[in-house]
Amino acid sequence: MPNSTMNKRMSIIALTWPIFIEILLRTALNTSDVFMLSGYSDKAVSAVGVIGQISFFLIIVSTMISSGTGILIAQYNGSSRTQDSSYVGVASILLSVILGIALSIMAVLGAHYFLPLYGLEAQVEQYGYEYLVISGAMTFNLTIGIVLATILRSHGYSRSPMVINMIAGVINVIGNYIALYQPFGLPVYGVEGVAVATVISQVIATIMMWLTLKKTDIELPFTQFRTIPKDIYRKILTIGGMNAGEVLSYNMAQMAIVYFIVQMGTSSLAAFTYAQNIARLAFAFSLALGQATQIQTGYYIGKGWTDEILLRVQKYFVAGFLTSVLLMIAIYFVRFELINLFTQQPEIVVLTASLLAGSILLEAGRVFNLIFISALKAAGDIKFPVQMGILSMWGIGVGMSYLFGVHWGYGVLGAWMAIALDEWFRGVIMARRWRRKEWVKFSL
Repeated sequence: MPNSTMNKRMSIIALTWPIFIEILLRTALNTSDVFMLSGYSDKAVSAVGVIGQISFFLIIVSTMISSGTGILIAQYNGSSRTQDSSYVGVASILLSVILGIALSIMAVLGAHYFLPLYGLEAQVEQYGYEYLVISGAMTFNLTIGIVLATILRSHGYSRSPMVINMIAGVINVIGNYIALYQPFGLPVYGVEGVAVATVISQVIATIMMWLTLKKTDIELPFTQFRTIPKDIYRKILTIGGMNAGEVLSYNMAQMAIVYFIVQMGTSSLAAFTYAQNIARLAFAFSLALGQATQIQTGYYIGKGWTDEILLRVQKYFVAGFLTSVLLMIAIYFVRFELINLFTQQPEIVVLTASLLAGSILLEAGRVFNLIFISALKAAGDIKFPVQMGILSMWGIGVGMSYLFGVHWGYGVLGAWMAIALDEWFRGVIMARRWRRKEWVKFSL
């Protein structure tokens, strides 16, 4: 592959815009699930809010493989180590199959033994159980699909996952409609039907990812899997394990915070779920920019272009910060119109509106972490973000959520502000670490 072609595919615009559209589609898909279920039952929405934390936990563990894969392929491509890059692709797919099966078993067991620990209302717990058993059992498919998408993106093919997820999203929405709105006189399948629709769309997406991968110039020598150096597997698991550790800690902390919110009542939990779904629209661009930054940073460091990427990442942060803040302010001005799409219950509307006001501060802080942590990880500087993340997420995020929300009685808004405080504390430290170039010594 000509170097100029790879350089062109690794431009920040070429990487970001397909990822951005893909994230918007995924956000719209998640929001459509909540929107359609809100017409079915607010208790079903609360159940999906709880299950969303568990599902995200499973996805983050899945990314233990894909995150190591993305960083290694980007740096190997940058340094023209094409054979090592192809070995990483094969090794990561094999590892994703093994890990995915283990996660599927964990999800089904979790539905039986972990979900009751939340102390949910009986109907909410039943909805949660139905959704988790069906979607969780197919986690192995999701794990494989994530790795295939990462391989495509790390080689600069970021458009293909976007198109595939667009098709899968349409299939999911159609499935939700069939499950909930009785077309052609069909019965209402409820939460179980929504879960089945989600799984079917994910299976179709994974199959399409594989077929697309086979049509590209990406080499995946499966016949040589016995000759792949054990060091490749070790690097994927070591880098990916540390990389996923920071996000895993965040998700576990969020699950603890959700536990506090459950004690505040179903209205607080529903408001938390609605606000999260609406606020995702504001940070979608920064999330896409962060993922693109990670790919480009790994590639540039492989090339040895450290000074250039140092300045580029800081410019990307400014762009992401301004975009997220302005979008969140715009969302705040139309907050009631948006909330009324989901619910008209006065208590939930007021609570959700207050959370969206707090989101202006929260999303501003989140951008630091989305950009700078992504760049640090791509540079191989992974251990420090994990350590700092665990300290801040639990010490500030969870600890202050309990103090503000439960102990001092500020409720779900208090927990929301504790999350914002955690994002700002970590973010400023990560920005300072990037500017000081402490990551240079960690290049792979």
